[in-house]
Amino acid sequence: MNDWIACFDRNGGFSVQETGTCRFEHDHLCRDEEAYAIVVDGLILNQKELFGRYGVSDFKSLVETMHAENPSCFFNGFRGPFTGLYYDKLCRQAVVFTNQTGDSAVFYHLSDDHCWFSSNYTLLVHTLQAEGLSLSLNEKAAHWMLTFGYLIDNDLFAKDIKRLNAGKALYLNEGVWKEERYHRFTSKNLQLTEDEAMEKIDVLFRQAVRRCFDKDLEYGYTQHLVDMSAGMDSRMVNYVAEALGYKGITNISYSQSGSEEERWSKAVAAHLGHPMLFEALDGHEFIFDIDKLIEGNFGTYLYTGITGGARLLSKIDFGVFGTEQTGQLGDIAIGTFVKTDSLAVDPEAVRLSHRLPLRYDPNSELWENQDLYSLYTRGFQAAMSSWFIRKRFTFALSPFTDVDFMAFCYDLPVSMRKGHHLYWKWVQRYYPEALDLPTSRKRVPVTLSEKGMDFIQRAFHKGVKVSRKLMFKAGLIPSRIRPESSMNPYEYWYDTDPRVRMFLDGYYHTHLSLLEGYPVVQKEVVTLFETGTVLEKLMALTVLGSIKILASPS
Repeated sequence: MNDWIACFDRNGGFSVQETGTCRFEHDHLCRDEEAYAIVVDGLILNQKELFGRYGVSDFKSLVETMHAENPSCFFNGFRGPFTGLYYDKLCRQAVVFTNQTGDSAVFYHLSDDHCWFSSNYTLLVHTLQAEGLSLSLNEKAAHWMLTFGYLIDNDLFAKDIKRLNAGKALYLNEGVWKEERYHRFTSKNLQLTEDEAMEKIDVLFRQAVRRCFDKDLEYGYTQHLVDMSAGMDSRMVNYVAEALGYKGITNISYSQSGSEEERWSKAVAAHLGHPMLFEALDGHEFIFDIDKLIEGNFGTYLYTGITGGARLLSKIDFGVFGTEQTGQLGDIAIGTFVKTDSLAVDPEAVRLSHRLPLRYDPNSELWENQDLYSLYTRGFQAAMSSWFIRKRFTFALSPFTDVDFMAFCYDLPVSMRKGHHLYWKWVQRYYPEALDLPTSRKRVPVTLSEKGMDFIQRAFHKGVKVSRKLMFKAGLIPSRIRPESSMNPYEYWYDTDPRVRMFLDGYYHTHLSLLEGYPVVQKEVVTLFETGTVLEKLMALTVLGSIKILASPS
C-alpha cells in the first residue's frame, strides 16, 4: 500500500515522494504543481456524497473546491481513513492533516532548516537517519509503553519525532508551524428517549455500513472481506450488511483452537451462510515476529496487539477483495469504557499494567470526562494502532468509527450507553436474529435472578482459577489456565512452549544493552520483564524492539 513523505525547507523549497503501490487511485492525490501541492492518501468513504454536494465528478476538483470554500480545514468533511497536506507555494501557507479517529496518522520532525512529514513513522525514521540525523530515545514514550501498553499522546520512541493525533492538523503561517485541533468529539447529553436514540443509531449505522461496503463496489470488488469474532461488534457489521442486501461476504477470524472465539465466530458465519478463513493460533508464531510487527505498528502499541491478524492477511489474495471490514470500537461507540457512575478522569483506568508508578503527567486534565479520555487514548491510540499494520495489505474500515455515527453516540448520556444497555436494546429491536447464537459479550445482570446467576458463575470461575493455580504450583498440570480459555492464551503458551520462553528471554538479554544510556528506563524494563506477567514481558520487549529501530539505521 501507499505511503508518502514530504519536506519543507526554510527557504520555501518543497518536495514530496511516495512509496508502495496505490490500489485505490480514485481516492488518492499527489500533485506537486508550480503554485501549490496536494497530497491525500486514504479512502474517502463519502466521496460520492461530496461529488453531489459540490457538483464535481473527480477527486482533484473536489479537493480544490472544498479547499477554496474552507482552506483551514476542508478535510473535516471527509469520512474514512486519510492523511494529507495542502501547500500554497505563493502564500507559503500549508496545512498537514490526519483524520478524526486515529486509524491514520501523520508523523513529523520540525527543525530550523527542514521540516519533514510522513504517513509512515518507520519511513520517516530511516529518511532522517539517511540525512545524518542521530535519533535518541524518548524516555516518556518508553514509560507510556511500560505502563499503559501504548503511547497515549503525541510522543513516539524517537525523541525528535511527534505524531499528529486524531482530529489535529499542523498549520504553516509566516514560517511557523502550529498544531491545532480541528475536530473533537463531545458529550452533549442529548435528551432523547431510548426509542428515538435507537432509531437514529440504526439510520446512522446503516449509512456507515453502506459507505464502507460501497467503497469495495466502487473499485469493482464484489467480494467483501469481513471480520467475524465471538463478540457483537463484527457480528453486527455482518448482520446489517446482510440486511442491506450485500452479497459475497467472506469472514475471517483467528484464535486459539477450541476457544469461544473460534466456536462462536464459526457458528455465526455458518448461520449467515458465509465462507470463513480461519487461522488457528495454536502455534502462536506471531510472537516471534517482533521486529516486523513493531516496524508495522510504529511502536505505538504492544507489538502482539494484532495477534495473528498480520499472518492471516498475508495469505489473502487482495486481487479478489478490496478493504477489510471490521467492528473496531463498536464496544465503546454505542457502549462505553466507563464502568462506574463517576465520570471523573482516571488515567489508571486505561492502563494495561500497574506494576510501575507513573513518572509523567498523562495530561488527563485536557479531557472533560472519562468517556472521552478513554476514547482518545485506549480507543484511538491503542485499539486503532493495528490499522497501521493492516494498511500493509489493504485499508481496514469500521462503520462504528464513522464520524457522523460516533458523534451522535457520544452526544448521548453515558448513563444510557453504560453496560451496553442501549446496544442490547438496539440489536433486540432491529436485528433480533443476531442474538440467536451465543456471544462473548455478557449482558449486565438487571433482575434479582440474573444477578444471582451471575454471582454463582463468577464464584465458580474464580474457584476454577484458584484450583488450577494451586495444581500448577504442585506440578499436576502444565499451565494455570486452559488453552481454550482465551483467543490469545499467552500464559498457557508461555507455560507449555519452551520456544516462547527461550525467545522472550533471548530477545531481552540480547537487546537490554541498548538502554545503557537510559538507566531509569532500563531499570523499569528489567522490573517489568523479570517480575511481570507474560503480557508485561511483551510490553518490555516492545520498548527494546522500538529502540532497536533507532539504533540500527536501515
